Amino acid sequence: MKLSLPSNIHRLRKERCMTQEQLADALGVTFAAVSKWERGAATPELNLIAEMADLFGVSFDALVGFQMQQGGPAALEERMHTLQRDKKYDEAVMEAEKALLRFPNDFRIVYRAGELYSLAGIERNRPDQIRRSIVLLEHALLLISQNTDPAISEVYLHYEIAQNHIALGNPEKGLEILKKHNAGGVHNAFIAMTCAVQPSIDPKEAEPYLMGSMSRIISAAVHTMFAYANYYARMKNYKDSREALLWLIGMLQGLKSTPDSVAYMDKIAAVCYAECAHLSHILGEVQLVETYLHKAYNAAMTFDRAPTYRLDNMKFCVGDTSSAVAYDALGETAFAAIDKQLSQNDRSPELYVLWQQLMAKEADGNRQ
Repeated sequence: MKLSLPSNIHRLRKERCMTQEQLADALGVTFAAVSKWERGAATPELNLIAEMADLFGVSFDALVGFQMQQGGPAALEERMHTLQRDKKYDEAVMEAEKALLRFPNDFRIVYRAGELYSLAGIERNRPDQIRRSIVLLEHALLLISQNTDPAISEVYLHYEIAQNHIALGNPEKGLEILKKHNAGGVHNAFIAMTCAVQPSIDPKEAEPYLMGSMSRIISAAVHTMFAYANYYARMKNYKDSREALLWLIGMLQGLKSTPDSVAYMDKIAAVCYAECAHLSHILGEVQLVETYLHKAYNAAMTFDRAPTYRLDNMKFCVGDTSSAVAYDALGETAFAAIDKQLSQNDRSPELYVLWQQLMAKEADGNRQ
């Protein structure tokens, strides 16, 4: 058991941007008393500790720093989470209510209980539990300064609250929350789905969010598969690295409005094929090196003849697509991107020579 009341008073006061004088005024004590508490030179009376816990929005135990091995917030949260994962919802709810009685202002407990009630309520069609979840998650927002889990944020809490409103048959309220907290288009997909699915909402409202979501999906797919490719390459698993890039090419080419149309995807494909040539060179697969260099050349030629960074020439475009534009740091042209890639220090000079020879050969062929 560890008591850390002085440091907790100091930390919580600072987190709430309060001076010692302001805390003293709020509690009806002197500035000197607060100073002594924070230095550990004196201990506040129990009623003042309770007042501070309420003022800071934390439990009494959390303020004092009182943790029992089996009964502290962390242990209770883990117990609730385990029961939740096992879908033992009735037991989990009982644990949640007991935990909330003991730690009504502990973020971990309040958030976990709110999440539990949401999952249990939606899966089992229990409106009462969904409403309980909204109350708890809104309370968790007030306690967010206690949060230490980077996977949980205000944006995510708003998403969960909105999802609950939609589950209760109030999509308008859910959409209002989602749109208000949609920085960077993080909720585009869910907003689009809600607008498209709900009979009470004009499906055309989904259009800008569908396009925004599609742009995010393409960007995420490119970054994710390049990450896989680099991960596998660094693990010396060159075949799987190449497979990740080929999968990405197939996915992007499938999004072109027609197979013969020029699209931004051709520039990405050119870079991917060049990387496949590099990986094949490492594997000693001479024929595949030549094959992928030719594919890179053809994709680059296709793109650079009529370069476009607009995304309105791909499938599934709806509504106003004027702002659907791609940006990258690959190179000013597709050929520049390949040259930049193959001339990196960790690439074989022999491979770069093969690329230069291919370029020269194609240039001679075009002049004849």
